Amino acid sequence: MALQTNCYSMRPAFQLHLNKPLMEGLAAIGRFDGVVPSIVCATLTGQLVVHTSGERDNTVGCRKGVAETPLRVLNFGQTPRAIAAGCIGATFDGRAADTLFFCDSSSLLAYDVERNSEYFFNDIQQGVTALACGVARTTVNGAGDLSPLVVVGGECVISGFDSTGSEVLSTVVGDRVTALMVMPWEGNDPCAAEDNPTSGSLLVAATDDFELRVFDGGENVTSVGISDRVNKLLYSGVPGKFAYLSNSGTIGVYDRSERLLRVKKCERPVSAAFCDVDMDGVPELVVGWSDGHVEIRSGDGESDTVLFRETFESPVSAVLADDYRQNGQPLPIICTADGTVRGLHLSDIEVNREDIVARRDDTLRFDALMLEKQTLEDELLNIKEQLSRRREGRTDLTMPCAGTTVEYSMQPNAQTGKLDVVFTVTETGCDTIIHSCILKSETIFPGKEHVLFMLQDPLPTLVCELDVPYGPEITVSASVVVGCGNATCYQIHETDVVIPKFVMCRPWPNEHCTDPCTDPTGSVSLSLPEDFDFRGVSLWLRETFALPPERLPDTASDFFVSLVHMRDNSGVVINGLVRDSQLQICSNSMELCCVLVESLATSYIEEASSQCDFPEDFRELEKTAELVLELDGVRQRMSDDIADTASNIKPLLMRAEDSRMLCDIANMRRYYAQLYELDKELIGENLKLCNNFKELKSALKQLNAFILKASRLRIGKAKAQLVAACRECVKVGDMRSLINILRTG
Repeated sequence: MALQTNCYSMRPAFQLHLNKPLMEGLAAIGRFDGVVPSIVCATLTGQLVVHTSGERDNTVGCRKGVAETPLRVLNFGQTPRAIAAGCIGATFDGRAADTLFFCDSSSLLAYDVERNSEYFFNDIQQGVTALACGVARTTVNGAGDLSPLVVVGGECVISGFDSTGSEVLSTVVGDRVTALMVMPWEGNDPCAAEDNPTSGSLLVAATDDFELRVFDGGENVTSVGISDRVNKLLYSGVPGKFAYLSNSGTIGVYDRSERLLRVKKCERPVSAAFCDVDMDGVPELVVGWSDGHVEIRSGDGESDTVLFRETFESPVSAVLADDYRQNGQPLPIICTADGTVRGLHLSDIEVNREDIVARRDDTLRFDALMLEKQTLEDELLNIKEQLSRRREGRTDLTMPCAGTTVEYSMQPNAQTGKLDVVFTVTETGCDTIIHSCILKSETIFPGKEHVLFMLQDPLPTLVCELDVPYGPEITVSASVVVGCGNATCYQIHETDVVIPKFVMCRPWPNEHCTDPCTDPTGSVSLSLPEDFDFRGVSLWLRETFALPPERLPDTASDFFVSLVHMRDNSGVVINGLVRDSQLQICSNSMELCCVLVESLATSYIEEASSQCDFPEDFRELEKTAELVLELDGVRQRMSDDIADTASNIKPLLMRAEDSRMLCDIANMRRYYAQLYELDKELIGENLKLCNNFKELKSALKQLNAFILKASRLRIGKAKAQLVAACRECVKVGDMRSLINILRTG
């Protein structure tokens, strides 16, 4: 809701001038001595500017000569890609202290700001695209303990490092990692999460394939599909509740897998932070935008209410939140591109907090009443117009009759391979037709969000064909436009169409598909515990595929269920081998088997290893593995050749310099000509090496995507163990063992 006035009156509590232009999104706050906060910002020149709070000398006894001025400059000689501050075990003067983490495009540096020394330095082969700190579960020896980690995301890979720089967390994702966050996931008590921040902490990763994945160690416990490419994730302070920012101009707030709010604007959100501005116990969302304006939004996540808005002369580079003045009140800290840092607070902070909250509620109530007043005035105007027409005898016969409703039904279409959603107008005694229908869904219409369906000759029935992807249950918002054939005014009926997860899978044979379906060529066999109760599988079949009682199998002995996937008329067979404690799923689609196994994992199976065989997918995997080995061999040979060629540069330079000093101009020109040709050769070889690296990265991306898909065919610890074993095979280049592990687990 757009308010007429700001609910809050805010002014700068402090203002700093760093005197350097700042990079967008690269800022952090840390207590590098264990007590006093410091702001770290990256500049356009690649340096890091560190400003320490002015209260330092009053709170901490500093050694003479250390941080005598509040402003320091660090230069690591590389262009920063990500920076963060967090505590992973470092101490300063006996106190737990934060560490500064600096990433360029291919390395991670853990740095001690107070001692001006490094803790560790690691090369990151998969590149660095995201960085986060927090307490997360490791993958050492399967599922490890909770430990403070620095987590780095790159091309399809997530790695976590402990205080010594050892890799203790490793997992794969389906695409390039764009944002990372560590947060408590379970529970609803923020006070309990604050007292024990390690309780239930999970790793949340956003990737380029429009997925938010939640990891407990190396195990992907849940996924959330979104329609935006996320570039920043923010923990709200409430377990399970977080926000995301997108380069497309979108802000979203989620409570675990449930979306609470989505706002899209023309500008681009640069950075954001949660901060309890009014000290009411509910943190507000502070967002900085690319055009320089800053918004403070309601922290409930369920209403689009802007409590405060202000525009600065320079674009916002970062938004932080911390008790920077060390007086017990956290402040939103706004960094702008011109190097100015402002801490905002309520201008009437001396007023009682209850009065501030009451005034905010009064402002919100006033704006809501004004909006309701405008709506009622519009309705009253329409009623007056209708009454005027009735007095003049001009009744509009083209309007639909009272009681007109719209119903819908769903049916997979075997001919088109799509889902037909049929909207029908109920009988009202009037000549009513469906003029058009607008369907809104971020999942089914990625990039569009809504699609218009209409017929050239409208009828009382409208069929909307939808290409339903594999994945979770989908809710589609439908706006059905209803009216008479010659109408100029229409009614709009809004309804939600709930599409079940496996709506395209139907028992075979059925009334819509009696022809023989193609036999499945792929399969996955789940090895279940010996005491597994197969009656749970019968319940799962009934709930998942809506099987009638007469089609449910007897799970007391071996059984099988025949289904058909209406998208491509392919067979899906589920075999239960009760004596062997095995459940086999046969299908042409590896992705469909993954979704079925994940559905079983959320219902009745907690732990299961598996063996799989999908001939077409594994043939593509073998080609990709061969390509990786070939490209890696070419890369090594080219690197050796470049090194050999580069070794000739120094002798030529020395000879050319000697000739210059001896005034032997002819030989000097000859040596410099050779150097020129050598430089051209090196430039050409480096371009070839760059192209080779791009191809190798693309092939490794496909390889990691297949590893992720194969891990989804396992449940519980077997999933994490498979990913860890495959990562080791990729590191040593043992592709034959990799393929065997993917087949047999």
